Amino acid sequence: MAALTAISCSRRKVPMAITPELERIVALPVAEALVEPTNGHVAVVATLAAPVPPATEPEVKVKRSRPGWLASASVGVVALIATGTLGYTLYTTSQQKDATQRQLAAAQATLTAAHGDAAKRKLTADYVALYTADSGKVQLDYQNFVACNNFGSCRTTSQDLLNDLQLFQSDRKTVEVPSDVAGVDADLGDALSAAIAATQRVISAMDSDDLNKFKDGERKVDAAMLNIAKAQVALANHIK
Repeated sequence: MAALTAISCSRRKVPMAITPELERIVALPVAEALVEPTNGHVAVVATLAAPVPPATEPEVKVKRSRPGWLASASVGVVALIATGTLGYTLYTTSQQKDATQRQLAAAQATLTAAHGDAAKRKLTADYVALYTADSGKVQLDYQNFVACNNFGSCRTTSQDLLNDLQLFQSDRKTVEVPSDVAGVDADLGDALSAAIAATQRVISAMDSDDLNKFKDGERKVDAAMLNIAKAQVALANHIK
């Protein structure tokens, strides 16, 4: 009996106590009500909640620090570039200055040479101008001396010839003689001295009425004038 009583007691329905385990039971979803639309079809209207994206923390960008050696390397590269550029610039400038100085030196040498040539040409021109003027007077006087046929005209032309010969000799000594005609000028000086001495002998013979002395002096004047003409030809050849 006791056993039967125990079995019957075990079959009784005993209400279950609400325990924490039962509270964790998830309720089953309730079927949605059917809604009959106006077109006669039955449709299930289900209200679905939009999925909510999980909350995310804002992204934090981490700033990476540059290594110390990178700054030093950058400065070094900049320094190398700057040094190289500056060095090239200085080299180029130096080369340009050297070229300019060479050009200036060459130009100065050219100008100096041109100035020297101009001065030399002027010196020669001055000498030739003096020679031409004085020589022309002497030549005219000599032609008159050769053409004279009486005492009066011969005495006058002889004195004119002597005066112009002496002037020629004086002018020649005061003018600067170009170096390339120095030899010709020396020969001209000798010829003028000889012509002066011969003309003085002619005048002395005429004043003393000495015919032989006059003829000797006349020959010497002719010889001296011939030497003057030779010097004139030589001078012309040097200044071509």
